Amino acid sequence: MALSAARRLSTTTSTSSSAAAAAAPPKLSSLFRNPKPRPRPDPGVDAPRRGPRPKPRQPWEEEAGALLRRLHEGGYLPGPDLSSAPHAASPDSVKTAAERFGHDHQPVAKWLSGSDLKKVALFGCPTVERRTVFASKRLRVFFNLQEDKICSSCKLRSSCKFVNQEVVRHNKVILSDTMRIISLFVLDACAQQLQVTAELKASVCKLLKDTINLSS
Repeated sequence: MALSAARRLSTTTSTSSSAAAAAAPPKLSSLFRNPKPRPRPDPGVDAPRRGPRPKPRQPWEEEAGALLRRLHEGGYLPGPDLSSAPHAASPDSVKTAAERFGHDHQPVAKWLSGSDLKKVALFGCPTVERRTVFASKRLRVFFNLQEDKICSSCKLRSSCKFVNQEVVRHNKVILSDTMRIISLFVLDACAQQLQVTAELKASVCKLLKDTINLSS
């Protein structure tokens, strides 16, 4: 009986040792003995190509600085004054602040140059973002511009969800719409496919300067 008990104890000890060995983590050196071979690329399959990097923004220093300073002084753009570093400003935050500024200074709109506003309207939409698209549409309909004509020549047409969609006409220029659009120009936050001509830039600069002076 004593011999049988000794055998059972030996078997139990051996089993426990084997289980402990199996549960023990592998030694670090064993991980490097036989490394798994890396799969070789198939010569017949092209490696995925990365898309082109977006070009860095180049804000219009003087105009962007003036806009940021006015918005900051008016409490529309909290945080530090970025008028001396417009490239660091968030276009989304600025266009929202500019829109609120325009809403609070609507009477200024009637003193702005109609010919300069029309040039901005003829340009089309600076981005395909919904609020900006409809701001641009409202400016166009004020000047009775044909929506389908503007959309048909737009370089953003293929990515826009609101092509040829019309809006209700207002009997005034809505300054909040205009300021939202202008902020994208001066921060160089328009879609990269679009080209701002020197003539359009001069109109945008004049509209911004007049708006700031008339609202002071």
